[in-house]
Amino acid sequence: MKKKRKIPILPYFLLLIPLILVTIFSFYPFIKTVVSSFSHTTEVGSWISWAGLENWEMVLTDGAFWQVIRNTFVFAALVLVISFAGSMLFALFADGCKRKGRRLVQTLYALPLVIASAPTSIIWKFILRKEGGILNLLLGTDIAWLLDSRTALGAVAVVTAWSQIAGSFILLLAGFRNVSEELLEAATLDGAGSFTKALKIKIPIASPQIFYVIFLKIITAFKAFGQIRLLTAGGPVGSSTTLMYKVYERGTASGYFELACCYSVILFIIIFTATRIQFLMEKKFVHYQ
Repeated sequence: MKKKRKIPILPYFLLLIPLILVTIFSFYPFIKTVVSSFSHTTEVGSWISWAGLENWEMVLTDGAFWQVIRNTFVFAALVLVISFAGSMLFALFADGCKRKGRRLVQTLYALPLVIASAPTSIIWKFILRKEGGILNLLLGTDIAWLLDSRTALGAVAVVTAWSQIAGSFILLLAGFRNVSEELLEAATLDGAGSFTKALKIKIPIASPQIFYVIFLKIITAFKAFGQIRLLTAGGPVGSSTTLMYKVYERGTASGYFELACCYSVILFIIIFTATRIQFLMEKKFVHYQ
């Protein structure tokens, strides 16, 4: 007669703790947000009564809704392109730099990572202001970069991208450092230049890190808030208001918690769709070797 196999309890107990934490801090808030978007609530989110589609009708018929959607996508695209291109160029340069002082160069590239959004915004506010701003002095212009509806969104996107370059730079540099020196030497003997080696060898081998950086940038770009709040507060005339800032504006500044939940759900759908498309493209462009 076979003995009954004892089921180990410890692994399930250890899994139970993070599952409880994820449920409390992720699943429950998400479900509550969806439910609240169809409800009447107090300013702090306490449920009062069902609203049906009333909240969604108010959000979707708001005259500024499509401007907010447009601002969100333009802002995310600018942050993604600028931060990824900058971190890629810096990582390739730092990886190819064999001279003395390269560690200093790498440290300078990674320095913005340790600066919080508040001091970053204050520094850039002085750079971008109209009177005595460093950027206007360098360009010989007289533009209120943060107070002009034509430039405010782009200016905040540049500041946000600058603050995010350092983190991406470190991840991409780690990916490029994984490339075999023997492979690069063989390419050099075959007559390949620095550009060819970067395009044909370094980037394909570092594709997992590149995929992760793009994935991370998409999420952080859509969820960016600090720089918008501190630099423009969504203005002027809503020209730099994104979905993330609209959640804050409706939920905290105006006290319409249920409308803030609607904007949160819309933001979740956009991020989820973008990341799903990216994962569908993973098998085609990412090589795990």
